[in-house]
Amino acid sequence: MIRYITRFILLYLIAILCYSCSDSFLDITNQNELNSDNFYEKIESFDLALNGTYDAVKNLDLFGQTFYVQTLLALPHESDYWNAQNRNEVTSADANVYIAWRGWYRIVARANDILENAPKYEAKTPAEADQLSKIVAQAHFLRGFAYFHLVRLWGEDSYANDSTRLAVPLILKVASTKSEMMKPRASVGQVYTQIIKDFEAAEAVLPVTWDANNIARVSKYAVKGFLGQVYLYMGDNDKAKLYFEEVIGNGSYALVPFSRYEDLFQGKDEFSEESLWELNYTIDMQQNIWENGLGSGIALVLAPPGRGWSNCTPHGVNIDRFGNDPRLKIATYAPEDLVADVDGNMTPAGKSEFNYTGHSFKKYVPKDYSVYSTNRNSGINYLIMRLADVYLMYAEVMNNKGSDAIALEYTNKVRRRAYGYDPNTPVDAVDFKNIAGTQLRDAIREERFRELFAEGHRWYDIVRWGIVEEEVLKYNVKNVTQGTIVYQPKDYYYPIPLQEVDNNTSIIPSTGY
Repeated sequence: MIRYITRFILLYLIAILCYSCSDSFLDITNQNELNSDNFYEKIESFDLALNGTYDAVKNLDLFGQTFYVQTLLALPHESDYWNAQNRNEVTSADANVYIAWRGWYRIVARANDILENAPKYEAKTPAEADQLSKIVAQAHFLRGFAYFHLVRLWGEDSYANDSTRLAVPLILKVASTKSEMMKPRASVGQVYTQIIKDFEAAEAVLPVTWDANNIARVSKYAVKGFLGQVYLYMGDNDKAKLYFEEVIGNGSYALVPFSRYEDLFQGKDEFSEESLWELNYTIDMQQNIWENGLGSGIALVLAPPGRGWSNCTPHGVNIDRFGNDPRLKIATYAPEDLVADVDGNMTPAGKSEFNYTGHSFKKYVPKDYSVYSTNRNSGINYLIMRLADVYLMYAEVMNNKGSDAIALEYTNKVRRRAYGYDPNTPVDAVDFKNIAGTQLRDAIREERFRELFAEGHRWYDIVRWGIVEEEVLKYNVKNVTQGTIVYQPKDYYYPIPLQEVDNNTSIIPSTGY
């Protein structure tokens, strides 16, 4: 159940203590002790709370390891792994389903705490008022970002198909009573409406850029990119087009040249001109990832043999699917590729016993060091949205609108860079030519597979395109660990976790689970 347990228990205990001791010498208030009533007495406390909300996106439950590996790689079969997601046998008792639910609602809870307390704070100076407004805007964005994932994972249909279908509970305030915790599931449409409200609140206030000390914060144009994405998912091509064109026309963003392309995923080109928003990680030799270290745990699972666990590897079908596309070398290590071992020596990656072709994941897996030698931490930043993704979403929108010449050009820009050419100069040997309509649509979709492989977009793409069955059944060959895939219509969405169903008397279980 979605519960703000710490806050509720704290308030309950305070009430009991106050009642029990009100007539005794024990009725003493410690002015130096932080509690729910005095924490937000300084602007610095709001910034600390906001940092905690950002941290919830980065932590081990979500993009720090588990959600990325066990959900985003597994559901679309980008990986060959033995969890239930790779076998399409997910149940409401699945631990990874609950971890994702818990992770995203942790962000909602922390954002709500900021948004509820900010109006009560009286800024001391205009500068403080401006700082607080930006903190509130970021809290709105992060809450909207959490709900964007929640509705795409648990919504029982797309907005365009049927926005009345059930999604997830909308929690927009801090619960103070048990009854306030018992929220029913909102509809897909209601959740999307709230996402837009939160993103628009952020867009109105956030700066175009941040200084170097705040570079990891979300900016105005990053929010515009997400608004374009939300409208694309809703099927509103006109509004999506406007937002994507604002990002593209801004001039601050560009595809990095091919010479730096691999560096985006190796921690060597952080916060580049291609990045709209990324999560910052760093190597932490004091604490490992299970002790709230500052690094990412992705590489620990994905790294080649001897450099990490190497038990989650690219599915063999995907290796063939790349063909001779150079992005295969950006996305994966072949067994003969040189990768640093635990002693720092560059030796062949080797062939994982869990992989049909011998390849290992490369994005977010360091080439120059083993995470076994860095306290199991990787310092590689995680890219949430980058310009190549925006280009391909824009191409999709323009194809949907019948503007195929523009759609073709933005698809080709991405392809040209991938083959080492200037994105803005036509290249006969690389460019798609003389295709339109459905043929171009399919080319854009496959281009998204190659360009964004292992970046956490594939599952959401095939769900919104309505092609889950045809896609997942391609992976019943060349697998090692996952077993036979049996498609069912309920595979389009995650089940409400059993813990939530058991504890929340107002919630309806997911259809089919």
